[in-house]
Amino acid sequence: MRFPQVKTLAIAIGAITSFAAVTAFGVAPLATPALPPTETTLESIALAPELMESEAGFIQQEKIRRGETLGSLLARIGADDPAFAAFVRRDPVARRLLELRAGRTVSAVVAEDRSVERLSYRLAGDDPDSLGRRLVIVREGDGFGAFEEAVPIERSVETRSAEIRRSLVEALDVADIPDNVVTVMADVFGTDVDLQKDVRRGDRLRVVYETLREAGSLEPPIVGKILAVQFRGGQRKLEAVWFERPDGSGSYYTFDGRNLSRPFLASPLEFTRVSSGFTENRLHPVLRDWRAHKGVDMPAPIGTNVRAVANGTIDFVGQQRGYGNVVVVKHDGRHMTLYAHLHRFADGLQPGGAVRQGEVIGSVGQTGWATGPHLHFEFHIDGQHVDPMAVVAQEPVRALQGEERARFGALAGQYRARFGLLDTQLAARFE
Repeated sequence: MRFPQVKTLAIAIGAITSFAAVTAFGVAPLATPALPPTETTLESIALAPELMESEAGFIQQEKIRRGETLGSLLARIGADDPAFAAFVRRDPVARRLLELRAGRTVSAVVAEDRSVERLSYRLAGDDPDSLGRRLVIVREGDGFGAFEEAVPIERSVETRSAEIRRSLVEALDVADIPDNVVTVMADVFGTDVDLQKDVRRGDRLRVVYETLREAGSLEPPIVGKILAVQFRGGQRKLEAVWFERPDGSGSYYTFDGRNLSRPFLASPLEFTRVSSGFTENRLHPVLRDWRAHKGVDMPAPIGTNVRAVANGTIDFVGQQRGYGNVVVVKHDGRHMTLYAHLHRFADGLQPGGAVRQGEVIGSVGQTGWATGPHLHFEFHIDGQHVDPMAVVAQEPVRALQGEERARFGALAGQYRARFGLLDTQLAARFE
């Protein structure tokens, strides 16, 4: 900034002007000279945005719309290229463009003759592990080539706070907190809190999480790892911090270093309500007779992801009469879980294949003897049915020791400070 110089210059000009005025006072005629005529100049300014131009043509970037087709997409980017469309339909790599998932970004270089010189399409889904890959189709002489390439990932950290007024879901929406925070809370806190029944007006939620976005993408960022979460309800305070080890593995711990990991997830679905609990005597919803119900029914919309509750091996994938589409997972020599009424199976799922805790194995459906979309979930120990909700209360794995505990202490201190700052801001707001 050069305000002092401007001020000095203004003073100097003012002094010169004053001097000139005094001098002119003695020699100027008494008549006031006529002012020059006023001239008006009109100049048109283009307000329309210009397209970015490259050596080959114009760069267009669009988000795919729901129900989009290849033809409608090409028309929206200003392209008319039958040869390009034919290549996409016949080439095994380029054909992935036909997925046309709504919301994903497409960037294209379109020449003046409306031919496509280059087009890129984000391949990743909505999970962080699939980010960083895109399909690229380029013109090569009289034809085209297609390949996949890596994309730089931009990472950031967000801190959010919510207070329950009427419901947890409403509080998340108001505070713009991602839904999978509740999934993590349900998995980490397990039976310590029932997020459907134990949440009350005035309860507070604090969360720190990372977001990931592909560089240059028009799409909103994807929520990555939940780094820390704190839930306060009445006299109860639940806290969890993600701690990652040098080998890339990690788990959630309390702020005092107690491991919250459990051998089995509390639920195979993301934050669901249980419609029918484990019982030896239940009116069957289809056959209308009383019989044992050796599992739990979890209603959810068709297509909701179903996850393996623990590491294991696929024992069965297929159909079983009233169960409809079923997946059975063996976790060790004693434990086995069953997932029934599925709409579809995860790609590549087959007997003998290994699955990790939390890995998607299928989606909720209404196959078999089901009156509505839901997951029927069973837990077997030594060949006997057991209540799945009782299994998740097992003791967590080892606590941190030595150097790991020291590193964790420093990390937990950072998140304590973040949460404390949120409380300070909240108190200042109401003073």
